[in-house]
Amino acid sequence: MFSLMANCCNWLKRWQEPVRKVTLVMVGLDNAGKTATVKGIQGESPEDVAPTVGFSKIDLKQGRFEVTIFDLGGGKRIRGIWKNYYAEAYGIIFVVDSSDTERMEETRETMTEVLRHPRISGKPMLVLANKQDREGALAEADVIECLSLEKLVNEHKCLCQIEPCSAVMGYGKKVDKSIRKGLYWLLHTIAKDFDALNERVQKDTTEQKAYEEQEKRERAERVRKIREEREQNERKETECEGRSISKEVDSEPISGNPFQPISTVIMENEKIIEKEKRQRMDIEKDTIALKSETGQEQMDTHSLTSSCSQKTNDYRLMETFKSALTQQLEREEEGDQQTSECLESDNSKKKTKKLKLKRSHRVEPVSSEEAVPKNPTPPPPLPPDFYGKPLPPLTIRQRPNSDTHNVIS
Repeated sequence: MFSLMANCCNWLKRWQEPVRKVTLVMVGLDNAGKTATVKGIQGESPEDVAPTVGFSKIDLKQGRFEVTIFDLGGGKRIRGIWKNYYAEAYGIIFVVDSSDTERMEETRETMTEVLRHPRISGKPMLVLANKQDREGALAEADVIECLSLEKLVNEHKCLCQIEPCSAVMGYGKKVDKSIRKGLYWLLHTIAKDFDALNERVQKDTTEQKAYEEQEKRERAERVRKIREEREQNERKETECEGRSISKEVDSEPISGNPFQPISTVIMENEKIIEKEKRQRMDIEKDTIALKSETGQEQMDTHSLTSSCSQKTNDYRLMETFKSALTQQLEREEEGDQQTSECLESDNSKKKTKKLKLKRSHRVEPVSSEEAVPKNPTPPPPLPPDFYGKPLPPLTIRQRPNSDTHNVIS
């Protein structure tokens, strides 16, 4: 009965306790199983987990605690950002790969650096000896011995508990009991000394913010100085390069009032732009006219050359026409001579025949040799004006794609 009353009193005290917000930092080497452990606690499947780049933030509720866990990446290049989260941490969860015996020395050195930091020493730490399901995994005592855990804890005055576990064996309500037990121990230890830890966390966070702001100011000052030096160097270079130009500009006298309203300056600029446009238009027109004149000259030269070639072709045609006419006239004269000779020979034969008839008064047969001449002459060609018709005019036809001509009679 008495124990029942005591349990009821404890339950009432817990119920009356306010909800406390706690921040935890989970660190360890890469491939130790930190993200799988956090997902198993959160209730997600810890299988097929990608390596964490940077950090991931997870919020969950455990009893009267609202827990925020920062899962920090374990690569060598990422370990430098761990110190930025130490000020907000109420406790540390250090995950160890108990199956990787070759990296135990690196794990011990990393744990020593973490506990040596002034914002971590004195805070409770939970060590999870993960991957106990694999062959060759070190037991709890072996892990303590390899990490020199007792020595580190005594030097830095940190409450510590080690729990051998396997993050991939379950998740949610079926998460490994060792993980659940270790998390419960860590939160319970924080709750016992919550006021002192909370005061320390508040102080460390204010110092961290002040330090970060100071770093930002120093960084901005460095950037400003670098920018000013760069601008000075650029100004010196431009002065050295454009010294002659600046002298020429300064030597010109300033006419009129230099302090004018902006409207007049805009109008003057517009007038200058219009003048430039007109000058450009005039130049373009002149160039177009020159191009047209040159094109016309080219066309004239081309026409002259074509006319000259046409004249030469006509002259050649006239010469060929004259030679053809002379040849034709010669042929006609030869034909006239041949016809006259034939007529004379026929008349002489008729006369001889008539004489024979008169003398003998009888008809004698003519021999075949006399009847058919040995070399009969072909009949002469008829002259073109034989029937009294005039010759048709000559026509000239040009061959396609050539400069030669044909004469058609």
